Amino acid sequence: MSQAKVDARKEYKKNRKQIIAKEKRKNNIAKGVAYLLLLCLLVGVGYSFYAKVHPKPEASNETMYYLTAQDSYGFLTPSLPENK
Repeated sequence: MSQAKVDARKEYKKNRKQIIAKEKRKNNIAKGVAYLLLLCLLVGVGYSFYAKVHPKPEASNETMYYLTAQDSYGFLTPSLPENK
């Protein structure tokens, strides 16, 4: 082996714990991000399914009218004329 390879091997052996810890951190972060993306995907699919099963009620275009007559004193309730 050349001297450069021997030196590289010694350097790796000397810092092996730090290198392995760094690789574990990198793997754990990658797993965390993957789980987060999977969770977001599942929540999105669940929400879209819920929205299709339970749609919002449509707004009605009907206008409600109050069937009361108004005079200068306020509101009068409608009454039927009495038969004589």
